Amino acid sequence: MTHLFRLQAIVEEGSLRRAAERLSITQPALSRSLAKLEKRFGRPLLERGARGVTPTAFGAKVLSSVLRLSRHWELAEQELQSSNTSKKMRLRIRAGPLWRAVVLPGLIGELQRAFPNLVIELQNADFETAIPDLLEGRVDVFFGGLQIADEVDKRLSRKQFTVVHDRVVARADHPLFGRLRPNGSLEPQVLLDYPWLIYSNDPAYESATVHASIERLGRTPEIRITCESLISAIGLLQKSDCLSILPDAAVTEARGPQIIPVPVQLGRKRTRSGAIFRDEMADWPPLEYLLALCSARFASIEPVS
Repeated sequence: MTHLFRLQAIVEEGSLRRAAERLSITQPALSRSLAKLEKRFGRPLLERGARGVTPTAFGAKVLSSVLRLSRHWELAEQELQSSNTSKKMRLRIRAGPLWRAVVLPGLIGELQRAFPNLVIELQNADFETAIPDLLEGRVDVFFGGLQIADEVDKRLSRKQFTVVHDRVVARADHPLFGRLRPNGSLEPQVLLDYPWLIYSNDPAYESATVHASIERLGRTPEIRITCESLISAIGLLQKSDCLSILPDAAVTEARGPQIIPVPVQLGRKRTRSGAIFRDEMADWPPLEYLLALCSARFASIEPVS
């Protein structure tokens, strides 16, 4: 383990000299650690270039495992020192916009009351790097669409909490609802009579708005607002005549006025949503407690058909 952690320091510093200074050991001692690792694996781990030391392809694979082991080691150390009330624990969360804006804010306070020494890092979701960062220990848990982990490493666990439905939505007192048919349905062409807001943090919503409208209505609606923030998008919908396509779970708790689905199917999509985490994290008390809070929250919400 010592040799592996020394390899991590070399790669992070890009130099044996700087890594030796960081670790407070001699450079020859660091070179011996590297030689022992390369002898054990039977392959070179580093290559030297004009810009310093970088990992070989196999070295990068070894480093990925080292990063994961390093985080697991840190969590084990925290558990062993749990009797020390001043020792801080750290939970690194990456979350999609729905989880970040709507779900987790209501749960994090309760989590911190249960674990007063827990430091929580809540990060915006980067879907391209979420899986590598989970596997290498830079993130402990990802909350969002489970489809990003459908074909990935078996070391990751998935826990589904809900199914998110994308729907056309508007404020409850929108004039559009005065045009409902006696059976409660709405002529789809009515959607073209009002301005639209696109939630642009996720490109899928812009694509759904444009392509679904062309397929169903024959042309693109008039787009007046684009907004990257989910909370701001909901606020703008409450104060304007705009329509939008949003996940239903994001608007169920909006108040003053409420945001509700429009009775027209347009680009409807369902996404499994929940948590993805490394297997060894499953019984770590803070994460275990947070997952239980999530389960309780969604169990209390009546599903929308």
